[in-house]
Amino acid sequence: MLLFSRIHEGGLAAAEAAEPVRLRLTYDERAKSRLATMSIDGRAVAILLPDHRRGSVLRDGAVLVGDAGEFAIVEAASQPVARITADSPLALLRATYHLANRHVPAQLAADAVLIERDPVLEAMLRGLGVQVDHLEAPFDPEGGAYEGHHHHKPPHHTDADEASATVGEQLSIAAHRDRGDIR
Repeated sequence: MLLFSRIHEGGLAAAEAAEPVRLRLTYDERAKSRLATMSIDGRAVAILLPDHRRGSVLRDGAVLVGDAGEFAIVEAASQPVARITADSPLALLRATYHLANRHVPAQLAADAVLIERDPVLEAMLRGLGVQVDHLEAPFDPEGGAYEGHHHHKPPHHTDADEASATVGEQLSIAAHRDRGDIR
């Protein structure tokens, strides 16, 4: 299993970019600091990002660094989304205001807004007079106003983290502890 534990800042040199692992992840998967998944070519991958802040999301194109020096490029996977459009810019702005008021992650474009599908929100939006269509598309919503600004450093792995992890994550943590990667 490949283990990726750091986010690479900056671009990749030509030699590094020659054979990166490619990870196609949904928005929810990109929001997790610990994830067991498969690469596009079928290799088992573990993502353990101890410094990944709660509320942070790996962006489409993010580069991860593996413990053995390998690189992985994160791609936003197609997933079910709702596309909101309107007959006027003011109607779309009004709908966007109501989504923002509810802290709904949204991907913005000049003529549309994408959100994860939600029947309650979609009914509200239709009630505001906008159109809601379902489609499959990569979802990469706007980051928060403070995304990327570190106000404090989160604690590293603790027993509480392990207790809240899924069974698969616990097995992964145990395996890495046996290898000496986690203390």
